[in-house]
Amino acid sequence: MEQLNIHIVEDEKLIGESLQEILDCLGHSTVAISTSAEEALEVLSKNSPDLILLDIQIKGDKDGVELAGIIQKKYDIPFIFTTAFADSATIERAKEQSPYGYVVKPYGLKDIQVAIEIAMNNFEKFQEMKSTDSEALAANKNLYLKVDYRLVKVDEEDILWIEAKGDYAVFKTKTKSYVVHTTLRNVEEKLTQSRFLKVHRSFIVNMDHVVDIEDSNLLIEKKIIPVSRANKEALMSRIQMI
Repeated sequence: MEQLNIHIVEDEKLIGESLQEILDCLGHSTVAISTSAEEALEVLSKNSPDLILLDIQIKGDKDGVELAGIIQKKYDIPFIFTTAFADSATIERAKEQSPYGYVVKPYGLKDIQVAIEIAMNNFEKFQEMKSTDSEALAANKNLYLKVDYRLVKVDEEDILWIEAKGDYAVFKTKTKSYVVHTTLRNVEEKLTQSRFLKVHRSFIVNMDHVVDIEDSNLLIEKKIIPVSRANKEALMSRIQMI
């Protein structure tokens, strides 16, 4: 496993130092050893560790479970609970925060090693799942176009390009064109940035439908769309060129 930067939250000095020695033996580095939620949050405001080893019983007004809740809301960092308590009530409270691991004291080098490996593996899979879900959501995003006195639902995936026409924008799909009273700037703000790109002051294109690029033009179906010099670099950065 690659070297990780790990934040230890442990109010017992000797246990914190012992845990740091274990991490050293495993080839990891320690960002800090905090004894309370307040200290831990101060460290997190300045550092971004790869993992947090979080004792449940710590100093201060908040215990480790409450601190975990704050970490979940503010930071995208995996954490493992380390505790001497394995009673059902503590475990139930801990489970509510969806930790990436739970290690009961006293623990040894092997216990920490296994817990870290499992936690980081689960975190990586969770990140991949979130990315997949975001892509799926983007793939199915709908827009409601105000056409005359109607709201027409159009799937972003079906839009080929949008063209500015004075005070209006024309949304072109494979089967229809929709004329909407709006500015291209307003349209650009509403679209999924990973899918659409403004290539000219009058055109936004769906990158999924671009079939050819030549000099200062691109082709979508049979439509030749101009690419301005100012937008050419952004266009080329969005394509996989071999």
